[in-house]
Amino acid sequence: MADIQLLRTFLAVYRAGTFTRAAAELHVTQPAVSVQIRSLEGQVGKPLFRRAPRGVVPTAAGRELAQAVATHIDALEGALDPSGATVDAVGESVYIGGPEEFLGVRVLPELLPFMSDEGLRVRMYFGVDAPVLDRLAAGELDLAVLTVDARRPGIETMPLYVEYLDLVGTPAWQRRLGTLSEGRAGAAALAHVPIAAYDEDLPLVRIYWQTVFDTPARLRAMFVANSLRASLQFALRDVGITVLPAHTTAEARERGQLVRLLEPGSPPNSRLYLAWRSGALRRPSLARVHERIVRAAREW
Repeated sequence: MADIQLLRTFLAVYRAGTFTRAAAELHVTQPAVSVQIRSLEGQVGKPLFRRAPRGVVPTAAGRELAQAVATHIDALEGALDPSGATVDAVGESVYIGGPEEFLGVRVLPELLPFMSDEGLRVRMYFGVDAPVLDRLAAGELDLAVLTVDARRPGIETMPLYVEYLDLVGTPAWQRRLGTLSEGRAGAAALAHVPIAAYDEDLPLVRIYWQTVFDTPARLRAMFVANSLRASLQFALRDVGITVLPAHTTAEARERGQLVRLLEPGSPPNSRLYLAWRSGALRRPSLARVHERIVRAAREW
């Protein structure tokens, strides 16, 4: 049976991506980390990492082991240190995944005091739901912001934030389209307008069309990217229109670069969820970060 310290070291390497960073977080030497990983690999009977240009990446066996032990190791460490102490050690890291724009605009500002005053180190991974959720389950992330209420064994979620959606284009597009109406007539007026979408499944566009136009979004997007910022640029360049969360379009609307093409009576929205592994919030620093994000979301 693997020693608890070997598993702790393994998770540190798994999350940090390099032996050197893991050693710094564990306050040991890099050779000591290497020795412990070799010892664990000897017990498992398989290599857990392979060399990469900028560190190491887990093998299939490494991913399986991380998914099996991460929740238990995090819970055990939290139980052994239940003091609720503040983040007081330089090198403490929290790994957060989710939509790039939301993490950058909403979450990062809330964590800056922890980073500047208490030495917290934040690592963010930007991506759509599926890879973010996989990384969370595997122990690569501590927290995740998702657009779906994920239901997986070992994963806990809570509603975090409701973001309202805007159908936007340049003032030139507003002049071309004229006054749009809700209902199927509005959808028909946009049938041949170039549109940018966040994903091939058109999740934001689909929500808007179903809510405002009462019709499925039977469209083929001209441009698709898993980046809201890229869709924003599509609209700003006057190529076409897009549907984006209001916080993403606010600055461009204030400058008059983009306008809402329609002001629906009941604005459509998309709900975001905060997710973490069961037991992970017993870790005091992570519990404080979780609490800070949840509290701030009430004011967004």
